[in-house]
Amino acid sequence: MKVLVIGCKGKIGYEVCLALKDKGIAFIAPSQAELDLTCPEQIQSAIKQYQPSIVVNAASYNDPSGAENEPTFCYRVNRDGSAVLADCCRQQGCKLIHLSSYRVFDGLQQESYDEQDSPNPSRVHAISRWQGEEQIRQRCPEHIILRFSWIISKRRNNILTRLLKQISHHQEVTVTSDQVGCPTPACDAARVVVAIIQQIKYGADAWGTYHYAGTEAISANSFAEIVVTEAANHHHLKVKKLKMNKMDNREGVRPPANAVLNCSSVRNTFGIQTRSWRPVITEIIRRYYHQEKIEAD
Repeated sequence: MKVLVIGCKGKIGYEVCLALKDKGIAFIAPSQAELDLTCPEQIQSAIKQYQPSIVVNAASYNDPSGAENEPTFCYRVNRDGSAVLADCCRQQGCKLIHLSSYRVFDGLQQESYDEQDSPNPSRVHAISRWQGEEQIRQRCPEHIILRFSWIISKRRNNILTRLLKQISHHQEVTVTSDQVGCPTPACDAARVVVAIIQQIKYGADAWGTYHYAGTEAISANSFAEIVVTEAANHHHLKVKKLKMNKMDNREGVRPPANAVLNCSSVRNTFGIQTRSWRPVITEIIRRYYHQEKIEAD
């Protein structure tokens, strides 16, 4: 079995490569310059050249605010790139694992979202993610679409790194009390991807859409309080006050207020248990500030 990982420099893609290496699973992880989802010829060439058994698409245009300013490019990556990739996988007989997001939902319902709930994306980024999913469903029967809640990592822009930057440089940080989600460490998301890859290797064919998120939903402001407590053990913080705000008062593109995902389907189908994000937070924050110190030196 050979796995092609697209988006190896991203939060989850990077961790998927580490997990594949740890499991001794052969993989190829081309750079964006080598395999750009906006270039159909590169997608086609890579699939033919590497002839993978499974393709993991961990790449996406993932800047909701930026997408409003360059919608054409966002759709080229998230929708059109997914369509070409799905066609190539079907033609070459590859299985496709595509990573998606809670943002395909509007976040208005009170209960957690399961796979049967109808997406209702708004704004360019969310719509492009949903349309990318639809292209895959229509074009590549042997696919797994994995939606995740709040991905946290010391890499790239995410709810955790944004908080760490703010509390390290500002005395007052605004957080929302009516936004709730399930923090999901990128390494945990990668664990799920690789577990599914291993089951596909041994004949699992439960194709379709699945949800995964870290155990325990939490509001954005409560999450911020935990981050402040942990970060204070590793760094002198400037923050003196967490200012409470409401989603309706936020400027720019607002994320869905409810990002809680029901994970029973991935557990019942693949036997994958959800894990708590709390034990991982301390280590992610420690590594974040350790890396900052190295770069400062």
